[in-house]
Amino acid sequence: MADREVVMISSTIRDLPLHRGEVKKACLQQEMFPDMMEHLPASASDAIRVSLEKVDKADIYLGIFGHRYGYIPDGYAISITEVEYNRAVERRIHRIIFIMHEEHPITISDIDFNNRDKLNAPKYRTKVE
Repeated sequence: MADREVVMISSTIRDLPLHRGEVKKACLQQEMFPDMMEHLPASASDAIRVSLEKVDKADIYLGIFGHRYGYIPDGYAISITEVEYNRAVERRIHRIIFIMHEEHPITISDIDFNNRDKLNAPKYRTKVE
């Protein structure tokens, strides 16, 4: 693994398992190591710590943004997914972002109606530096 680039795959998990699986497969085909957080730690603070450690070890951040904002831990104003994205920006590592097209077929449970304003924030900040 030391000679393979590490790709931290970041997204909401519940609504994008197929997308995450395809990205994982693509990384492996390119002989890159996909680092994913499929099983959250027991506490929110541990989840934040583990997420940030994954971003800190990554060579590339790959974000998949759909129609859910993600879990906002107590004491935080933003989701774990946005925390991860912000750390990748701070580190200035290469970022690859996939934004789900508005016409992509989804189910009603895939939509986060409560955080629409927060949901769009990271999408509009994903500019080339």
